[in-house]
Amino acid sequence: MRDLTEEFKDSRLHGMADAWAELAAQGESSTASSRWLIEHLRDQERADWAVRSVLPN
Repeated sequence: MRDLTEEFKDSRLHGMADAWAELAAQGESSTASSRWLIEHLRDQERADWAVRSVLPN
C-alpha cells in the first residue's frame, strides 16, 4: 500500500498530508472510499506533468 502522507509531503502538499494522516488515524474505513480517487488524480497529474515536460511551450 502506498503511503499517501509521504507522497503529499514530497509534493509539498503539507496541508493535504496532515489531513490524510488524520483520516488514516481514524482507521481504514475512513480512507478506503477516498484512496482510489486520490491515487487516480495523482497518477493523472503525473502523466500530464510528464507530457508537458517534453512538449515545447
